Amino acid sequence: MKPESQRVQVVDSHTGGEPTRIVVSGGPDLGSGDMANRRQLFNDQFNDFRSAVINEPRGSDVWVGGILCKPIRPESVA
Repeated sequence: MKPESQRVQVVDSHTGGEPTRIVVSGGPDLGSGDMANRRQLFNDQFNDFRSAVINEPRGSDVWVGGILCKPIRPESVA
């Protein structure tokens, strides 16, 4: 049986000279907690996703990664 496909959209850039990849859609739902809790959830449950997005064949171990999240406060925008 084939694994389920997932479409992920990213923006690649250089930030301060470092290659950076930001997931703008298709990433895991990290809930609505504060950013520290979301980061911990991502680290604990979504390492396979991180590895697939950042590492070879479409990245490398030098990439810096980020994921666009829902704002914590209603008045904030992403």
